[in-house]
Amino acid sequence: MYNRSGKAEEKRIRCEMRGRTEMKTYQKEELLKYVKNDWILEMLHKEESIEEKEIRTNLWMKTMENKRMIYADVYGDILRNAQAKRVLDVGGGYCALTKVLARNVDYILLDFLAHGGKEYVRSLGLNLVERDWWEVELEGIYDIVIANDIFPDADQRLELFIEKMLPICKELRIVLTYYNTPKFYQTKRVDDSEIMTFLSWDGEITALKLRKYLDRIMDTSQKQLEEMKDDFSSIYWNGRQVSYIKMRGDIT
Repeated sequence: MYNRSGKAEEKRIRCEMRGRTEMKTYQKEELLKYVKNDWILEMLHKEESIEEKEIRTNLWMKTMENKRMIYADVYGDILRNAQAKRVLDVGGGYCALTKVLARNVDYILLDFLAHGGKEYVRSLGLNLVERDWWEVELEGIYDIVIANDIFPDADQRLELFIEKMLPICKELRIVLTYYNTPKFYQTKRVDDSEIMTFLSWDGEITALKLRKYLDRIMDTSQKQLEEMKDDFSSIYWNGRQVSYIKMRGDIT
């Protein structure tokens, strides 16, 4: 049985006493609780089509309870109710529940669809933009902008993303992935033959980048950001840490 650290338990109690959602760093205990009522999996079984079964991002959702728990937190309110909201999902990938999101709100998916299913997803008539978010000229305003499991591990342009999105949204939801145990990758440039090695951000660097936005991060203190570097708990086999934050945009 996993024992929650003292700091994590204190954080949980603070959140319950205040009755609000503050920055969350996911713990195994929360995952054990979620799987007792895995409503995302039930909805996936209900919504999934034959064509979606082999799309990699859909397979991840079906086979990984940790991803489903996070998905429930980030997208749950949109999945449960149709509402007059405009939602931009950056790098959210595709799964069977993407159709539900598109039914319930004015939904735009901005994603390369690198993990398969391009032709099928295109055939659905979704509002799909297959480009890098940095290159896209976004029009209008959004009630919610979501970036689920992109920054800073897959994309280290976290600050640029925040600066681009805050002026055009009411709320910015970001699931952050980082490693407090060193993790690095070797990769090849797409425009050259150069081999590069990238060290993933840890909690200390991630918190440092977020500090100047502290007044925008809902119900989160500087102390909580500082504690990101000390939390080695993980709900993933590769040991990565995952935190979920909500930020207030410029639009009221």
